[in-house]
Amino acid sequence: LNLSLRTEQLRTIAFTPAKANGEAIFENVPPGKYSVMVNVSKAPNYTVGRVSVEGGPDVEGHDVTVGEGATVDVAATLMAGVVSVEGVVKKDGKPLSGAMVALVPKDPRTHIERFRRDQSDMDGTFTVGGILPGTYTLIAVEDGWGFAWMKEGVLEKYLAKGQQLNIGVMMNNKVMLPEAVEAQPK
Repeated sequence: LNLSLRTEQLRTIAFTPAKANGEAIFENVPPGKYSVMVNVSKAPNYTVGRVSVEGGPDVEGHDVTVGEGATVDVAATLMAGVVSVEGVVKKDGKPLSGAMVALVPKDPRTHIERFRRDQSDMDGTFTVGGILPGTYTLIAVEDGWGFAWMKEGVLEKYLAKGQQLNIGVMMNNKVMLPEAVEAQPK
């Protein structure tokens, strides 16, 4: 288990393995706002779901603020990604192969670690696995590989026609979509 601090510009400024008791110490951290990130070497995926700073109340998310010359004690609650979503991509009522299927988190720019993608198979089916708890929009895009998803305005046009999904903390195994996902043109 490794922990890191990431800036709002998505740059990692500190990285350390956690001790056996789960504790990690970051020293000489410049003042600023950071996301506490977790990385494990094998499945399942994990993310920080809640933090409490210096014994304060739990707050949803993984963001902490470090003040000038401050020592900050942070307790983080980890969530595992054990859910998979299965479904079918269709275009004009027929199964579509080769579409990019993406599960986009509610706040994609600050939760990049929650993105999940797959490609629809020959029969239009897909499985997106290792999903972390949270709110998502499921989209399918024809030939959607290889362009700048995080560029301002690109993702938003697809999200408007996507399917909303809520993956709960207590969910596990498979979620089968009752309806097909309609492929959107690139």
